[in-house]
Amino acid sequence: MEFLEYVLLSLLLLFPVADLVLEKYKFKTKSSEYIKTSLMLWAVTGFLLFCFFQGALTVKPPPILPATDWKTYLSVSIFVACFAYTKYVIFSIKKNENIRLSVLNTLEKDNSLIDILPQSYKEYLLFTLLVSVSAGICEELIFRWFLYSYIEIQSNWVIAVIFSSFIFGLWHLYLGWKHVIKTTLVGVLLCGIYLYFESIVVAIIAHIFMDVYSGTVSYYTRKTS
Repeated sequence: MEFLEYVLLSLLLLFPVADLVLEKYKFKTKSSEYIKTSLMLWAVTGFLLFCFFQGALTVKPPPILPATDWKTYLSVSIFVACFAYTKYVIFSIKKNENIRLSVLNTLEKDNSLIDILPQSYKEYLLFTLLVSVSAGICEELIFRWFLYSYIEIQSNWVIAVIFSSFIFGLWHLYLGWKHVIKTTLVGVLLCGIYLYFESIVVAIIAHIFMDVYSGTVSYYTRKTS
């Protein structure tokens, strides 16, 4: 194994610790935190891509698009349905006070999560266009492509799914152990999407949508209130 690959693996394992330390020195505004988070993600991803183009990685390039047309059409259909569902949820939050209060109550039960979700329009734009897109691209390249592929080479695909998803969950340790478990399960789901559709692009879009959906629900629920 190349030295740079060792450094990259160490960086991925130590990142949650660094994140916990940085949580103690948070910026005063969410917008600044969003920018900081995105820069950290791109710094790690930039190093990953540097290692790849230097030929220092033992993994192969990820499959870009689905190999078959029907999987492409299926993924597009699913994303269109998800977009329509999001529009329906927004409409329901705006028009139905009981639904809005129910969603708001659910959000307020989790202080660690609501603290990072957008409330103002500026925060919503940054969360959608910067944080969600950065997380979708960077974390899928890091976990579903590199880390999954690396662990699979050393063992098998089942172990690769479990361990790459668990480390993905650990990257969200600053939100608490409950979110580590939840994010691990999300990682398993995203791994399944990546493997089934054989496409890193589909996994990236799915990840972006999940984050955008969370930010959208938070913004419209609290905006209405």
